[in-house]
Amino acid sequence: MKTTTRGLIGAACAAAVLMPASSAAAHDAATQLIFTRTEPDRSPRTVTLTCDPIGGSHPDASSACAYLADAELALPDSDSGVRCFRYYPVELRAHGTVRGTAVSIEHTYGCVVPDLPAPWKF
Repeated sequence: MKTTTRGLIGAACAAAVLMPASSAAAHDAATQLIFTRTEPDRSPRTVTLTCDPIGGSHPDASSACAYLADAELALPDSDSGVRCFRYYPVELRAHGTVRGTAVSIEHTYGCVVPDLPAPWKF
């Protein structure tokens, strides 16, 4: 009986030691981002986004996570055909991880911000 009890206790201890490693691996593959939008005459807006599980302060976290599940985090280029009458720089930034890969994106639009994908709509 003592041998069986020791075996069970040993197995439970081994499982307990292995659990943090597996949860850490799952945590490393998560998506965790901080988005910031800066424009003249307004306070910067910052939101957070987490996926797996979905959360953060992003106003549409589920759509943003659904987008990131199938596509890379990117920003569209500025339209070179647009002529600005008034320079109004809008800077968009995102830093963090997407599916466990570090990302850092920054882009400044001079006067017209194109239609943005779901993660950038906040």
